[in-house]
Amino acid sequence: MSDNTTTRERITRNAAQRQAILEEACLLFISKGFGGTNMQDIADAAGLTRTAVYHYFSSKEAMLEALTEDVTQKASELAASISMRDELPAEEALQQLIIQHAGLILSLPLQFRVVERSESSLPEAHRKAAEDARRGVLAHFVHVIQRGIREGVFRPIDAHVAAFSIIGMCNWCAWWFDAGGEVPAREVATNIAELGLRGLLNAKTPQARPMSIAETMNQLRDAMAVLERQVSHLSSGAT
Repeated sequence: MSDNTTTRERITRNAAQRQAILEEACLLFISKGFGGTNMQDIADAAGLTRTAVYHYFSSKEAMLEALTEDVTQKASELAASISMRDELPAEEALQQLIIQHAGLILSLPLQFRVVERSESSLPEAHRKAAEDARRGVLAHFVHVIQRGIREGVFRPIDAHVAAFSIIGMCNWCAWWFDAGGEVPAREVATNIAELGLRGLLNAKTPQARPMSIAETMNQLRDAMAVLERQVSHLSSGAT
């Protein structure tokens, strides 16, 4: 076996062990709270010595920093990769934005919940970076929605409210989605994209009037409630 192969295998093992530690830390942060969890708790849950855990993370704060970066920075990068492509039709760009953002949350639900609950425990620099990343995601959604409004594809509504509402639908998945249910994450993300677009697409009729902010938010809430009930029904029927 070559030195390069050995090195690659060691890197792969280290990455897998690091991820396993983070997953155990997530479960503990959720069940016991960030403040109620210590490094020994995490080591015990991971089946490691505390010294072994320190090899990967210097503190539980370092774990929270890693979890936050995995969620917030990745979300910002994904959003930027779509919103900057002005050659994409606005409808297609928004659809991809929603599918990507919802897909990220659905793939990392525990991490997202930990970040939402424990971000205040981050050092100031990391907390600011997370806030900047979230603002970046919002800005990318707003950019695409405003472009769609200018082009007459979307209804003339408040782009910030629409963006907040759609992002909220995506983020809420972390609390209700059942990975063991019959509806796969990809289908849920696609459905959310369809619901979000349905509330924004211009009716293109002379009688149509701009939807108010309240009407838009109510429509999105109602659509999301229907999706949640459908997923819950399918999941309960599988048990």
